[in-house]
This record gives sequence, structure tokens and C-alpha cells, in this order.
Amino acid sequence: MQPCQVCQSPGPHGFHFGVISCRACAAFFRRAAFSKWNSLKCKSKMCNMNLNYCKPCRLKKCYAVGMETCNFQYHRDSHHNTKNAIMISGKSEIPKSFQSFVGRPEMILFWDSEKSTIHKTYIDVNFLIEEATEIFRQPMEMVHLAENRLKRLAVGMNSVRGKNQKYQLMTTISRKEISSMWQFYFITVAKWLMHFTEFEQLDMEVKLTILQTIWHVWQNLDHRSLMAFHQKNNPNFPKHHTISRTGVLLDKANVHFDATWLSDYPSREVGGFLRVPGNDNITEKLKSLDPTDIELTFMLAQLSFEYAGKRCQGKILETVEHFQNLLADDMHQYYTKELRIDNYFDRLAKLMKINNSIQKKIWEARPRMELAKVFNLIKLDFSHPEMFIDSGYN
Repeated sequence: MQPCQVCQSPGPHGFHFGVISCRACAAFFRRAAFSKWNSLKCKSKMCNMNLNYCKPCRLKKCYAVGMETCNFQYHRDSHHNTKNAIMISGKSEIPKSFQSFVGRPEMILFWDSEKSTIHKTYIDVNFLIEEATEIFRQPMEMVHLAENRLKRLAVGMNSVRGKNQKYQLMTTISRKEISSMWQFYFITVAKWLMHFTEFEQLDMEVKLTILQTIWHVWQNLDHRSLMAFHQKNNPNFPKHHTISRTGVLLDKANVHFDATWLSDYPSREVGGFLRVPGNDNITEKLKSLDPTDIELTFMLAQLSFEYAGKRCQGKILETVEHFQNLLADDMHQYYTKELRIDNYFDRLAKLMKINNSIQKKIWEARPRMELAKVFNLIKLDFSHPEMFIDSGYN
């Protein structure tokens, strides 16, 4: 068997970065190729006398035997097999899968860069912007004159979401149902924000920017809280069923998603490509913690304003940080004065961990959506694209 070309260790080795090497040297090269060791000199005077190289010399040895930084992933084949190798210019190369060869996921192997999506679906949401503007022009909602901001927002939350209703089982989800959900949450969050005195005092442009940024993030947590509440009160509710504030009941195992308006690719493949991997137990955590209305309101506000600040920066960041400080004071008063809990940090930390998990899933979904744009997987064209960033549709 051919020894590692870098450290000369015997044994079965793989074909890594263009040469036969052991996994240890391959792992070292992967870490060190773009590190500070590239520009440093020898750390030991013994490197020329034995094979225990210092890191700068070991990296130089990797380059000397032919390791290359290009196409890192393409050269990570497991074991060198001369029977299956392809001879090119006297050197053997491990054959790659077609997916690896072209550098694209299976779903878009045959994407044609010269062919653009001809028929895009135009989504005009100007009517939602106009309706929200009218809501923001109205005097602030005075809900039972609650004693602090957080309580006003909590009462407002229950007011704008409406009561739980009878749910209609749907076997197909189309553009109509998705649009209805968008409309419901955009207007619901607009009305909810108007229960917050400091928000009501902002300029119209800032109000609309915050609303367009947070509505789908607010929806994310609200939907999970709805599912947690429903499952807790209906222990026999099937795990593969889901409900929505718009009165829709879905059997996720059997529902058909009509994606013809969304993409030219099959619905199953589109959903599989855009779905962020990972075990999502956020609903179960909400069931276990069973937050009060005040706690859930604080979670909705913290998640929304934290996300808005990170995404918008500048004046928006300053504004929402001020909002969070005000609501944090109200939350402290709620725990210490109303619930008489002085040591509430552990519980609050668990609630905030749920918010952090939701934000993490948003960030993890971004690369997939960027790839979807590059390869025209999504054929939507929005009148206000900024309203749908990180929503899963833009």
C-alpha cells in the first residue's frame, strides 16, 4: 500500500486534495490551507531531520507533494481504488458523481443558465401597505387602560388574533390559502403594534419598515404557540395535523401543496429543498413551559424587535432596542410584583431560548433561499420584496 505522501505513515489511505494522504494530514490541510501558517517560518530546527514537522513546514510539505485548495469538497473521496480510477495525463483520479462533477444539488442538475423563468407570478401587496397605513393613521387603541405597556400589548394580542374557531380540513393548499395567511398576519401585527404607545409616536415610514420586517417572524412564534395550546388542550390531536389562525386544518402527511404558482419544479422537490434540516421541538418546549399571556406577549415583542434591529440596523436598531428595554422593565415588574417571583431568571432564559431557536432557523434558511434565487427555483415577483425577506418565499 502506498504511504501518506505527506507524513509517510503506512496503511490504507484516501485520495485527498489531489494526493494520497492519511486522514490526519488531509484534515490538517483543510484547516491550515488558509490560516496564518501560510506566512510563518519554521518553528523548529529539526524539521529537516525527521518527519515530525512543525505546522508551517507541514503545510509547505502538503503543497510540495501536490495538495491543492481548489474544489475542497470534490477531492474528499474515501479510499483510493485503482480499478475504478480514471487515468488523466498519467495520473489517476477517483470518478465523481454527476452531482459532484457539476457542483449542483440533484434537484437542479439540469438547470440551464441561458434559460430564465419566462412566466413569473407577480404578487401585488400594495393593498396591504395601504390598509396598514390607514391603521397607523388612526388614534392609538386604548385597551382597558392597562397599567403598563406590556399588559396593553397582551390585551391587544388577544384582541387582534381573534377567538379560536372551528377548523376546516383542507386537502389542498394553494395560492389562495397562502395569500390569506399573509394578509391575516400582516394586518394583525399592524393592529397589535398600535397598542404600543411608543410605536404609535413614530414616523409613518419607520412604522411601515418595522411592520414589513417583523410580521412573518411574529407569525412564526404565534403559530407555534397556537399549536402548543391546541395540543395541550386536545391530547388526542394527531401530531401530523396542524391548524392556523385562518381556520385551516391540515393533515401534513396527506395534504397536497399546489406550488404551480410558486415554482416550475414539483412541489415535493421544492419543499424538500427549502426545508431547513434539524429537529424542531419548539412547540413541545412551549407546551412544557405553558407561558402566560404576558410572557407570550413579551416573547413576541422580543423576537420581533430583536430580529428587526439585526436586519435593519441604524435608526431602527436604536428604536427597537429602546422598545425592548421598556418592555423588559415591565416584565420585571410582572414577575416581582404580580407573581412575586424574585428569582425568575431560569424561566425567562428558557423562554428566550425558544426565541433564539426561531431566529437560528431563520438564519440557517438564508443560504437555501439564496440558492433558490440563483437557480430560479422560486418564480415569485413581489411589489414589495423587502416585506418577504426571510419569510420562506423570497
